[in-house]
Amino acid sequence: MEELFQQISAKYKTLPPSQRKVAEYFFHNLNQAILLNGTQIATQAKVSEATVIRFVNGLGFSGLSDFKRVVGQKILADYSTSTRLIESAKTLEGRSSLFSDILMGDIDKIRALGSQITEKKFNQAVEKLCSARELYILGLRSSHALAFYLAFDLRFFLDSVRLVELGVGDLPEQFRDIGPSDVLVVISFKRHTQETVRITEKIKKKGPFIIAITNSELSPTAQLSDMALIAETKIPAYFESYTAPMSLLNALITAIALREKDKAIPMLNRLEKEFELFDTFTK
Repeated sequence: MEELFQQISAKYKTLPPSQRKVAEYFFHNLNQAILLNGTQIATQAKVSEATVIRFVNGLGFSGLSDFKRVVGQKILADYSTSTRLIESAKTLEGRSSLFSDILMGDIDKIRALGSQITEKKFNQAVEKLCSARELYILGLRSSHALAFYLAFDLRFFLDSVRLVELGVGDLPEQFRDIGPSDVLVVISFKRHTQETVRITEKIKKKGPFIIAITNSELSPTAQLSDMALIAETKIPAYFESYTAPMSLLNALITAIALREKDKAIPMLNRLEKEFELFDTFTK
């Protein structure tokens, strides 16, 4: 199933607008789609039935029935973590160097960043982050570690960085003042949490510029964003690897630090004195 999603994602930018609607519908509703006929799918995607057929033909299927048959078989192998563990065990079993295989998987994903994010797009993201009145960073479950890391480092270089915390249920207070002059960075990877999508949908109505750091142009958060930075996470294991996303974050942090160095250096010097006062680090 992962191969099909990657195929749809890779073709997305080159598709005509009507077929993009089909791609988006299948990407987010595939389990439902295989239970519908062509007319019903067309109605749900708000396109013609002929457009649906052209789209599945473009994926290499002989027709909608062929598409539904193949996809139905793949859906039986659900995307649960237990199923993925079994599949990764089959994939890796008997290999001479598990260590090298995982490293190569991570290296391939880091290399892919260069083709997925242009220098121009990267610089635009840096500009948006630096010019934000307030920078909000959201990441839940496993993505929270990435969100914390980004917020922890950017606070040294930007005036106002807010890590969104679900904690005591005070989201209305945390987002009370967010508006068009602000930026929301949403970090979310498959499997995307409903809460992340729900929060992003609500905050989008308040008008901030949204940057999604995610694994596909068709992910729910990418669809809600003004700019999507794509970092793949799939390696031959039952878990997602965040090595490529972390490399992307390091690049963003470094670029911002260099851009804001005149402001950051005096602040970091003051911070060193605080470290000494609190005896923060071992000698």
